[in-house]
Amino acid sequence: MNFIPSQDPAPALRVSIRVFCRPILIVISFLAAAGQLPAQDTVFLKNGRNASCRVLEFTVDSVKISYLPTPGAAAEERLVPLAELDYVELAPLPGETEALSLAVREGRADPLITFWAKRVPWLGRPRTNGGEIGLTYAELLTRVSTTDRMERALKIYQQIESADWSAERRGRAQAGRLRIMLRQGRTAEVRPLAEALLEKSGDSRVLIELQHVIAEASAAGLTQLEKDHPRWQEENDIIPRHTQLLNEAMDGYLFPHLFHGAEEDLAARGLWAAAQLAEAQKDLPQAAGWCTDLTNLYATTPEAGAAQAWLKKQPAPVLRTPPLVGDEAGDEPAEEASEEEPESAPAKSKIKTKPKSKTKKTAVPEPEAADADE
Repeated sequence: MNFIPSQDPAPALRVSIRVFCRPILIVISFLAAAGQLPAQDTVFLKNGRNASCRVLEFTVDSVKISYLPTPGAAAEERLVPLAELDYVELAPLPGETEALSLAVREGRADPLITFWAKRVPWLGRPRTNGGEIGLTYAELLTRVSTTDRMERALKIYQQIESADWSAERRGRAQAGRLRIMLRQGRTAEVRPLAEALLEKSGDSRVLIELQHVIAEASAAGLTQLEKDHPRWQEENDIIPRHTQLLNEAMDGYLFPHLFHGAEEDLAARGLWAAAQLAEAQKDLPQAAGWCTDLTNLYATTPEAGAAQAWLKKQPAPVLRTPPLVGDEAGDEPAEEASEEEPESAPAKSKIKTKPKSKTKKTAVPEPEAADADE
């Protein structure tokens, strides 16, 4: 008896579990009619045949499935040795796709709690998506900086870092762990670790995550410098360090937006962080420009909603004044500013320009997000 090929198209979040094995045909008879089961996981044999079933559990050496022995028959269960399989594709759990979409759209962690708990035991199974759910869950937890949420996010990152089958996800989990260390004030430890990992990584998302960690380390260093030197504008030996830290932070935050715009979630996160840092440096025109880019380019992200809310609170002159960055700011002749209407002169960015006009910034604020899970 031959397999009935699965007719179920791969859903957006369906993932695969591959195990290397030898082909054995003893499972053909009880999988032949499994395509009618409600849960459309798919079992693949080494010989290329496949059929739909429901995967119930993985053990050390087998997979437990529910299948239909014949069309119209009651479902039965069986343990299939892993040696008899090529790989298994797992469909999303009921409600998983909707929960992930809701969590990302609203910036809430609570819709993912149940699905993360169910996927954790399978982190080590190749091609499973549990690590992706965990990374999203941990990121959303860190949007609200309470001790409990940070501890839970740290535990998730550690689980993924130690157990996930994907090297890319392990790298992103490492970056997430370093970000939490920054929140704990361990800045001196984080930067060398992030730079060392940056040299080893070849994955674009891991690269972005590590650049963001270094940016946050620089922003934290900037905050500490301004705290230690409240009159830093008057200290000639401190001004260059202030400028260096500010530029390092901005470069890291803007890296995904400038070079990896297709990674919309990471680009939006970095652009919002850059806008917040610009606001903290009293460069409202620049902050407004980046918030506008955020709402136009990454409109479906939670950060875009936060940016839109920020823009609505700003006075009209801030929104009308074009932000200037780097050399563009230096190209603006000072003589063009009208003596009668000095307020209409373009406000120059403090970024990569003389820092004398800057004022002391406060701590970098957390991204705004509506999260009601706890």
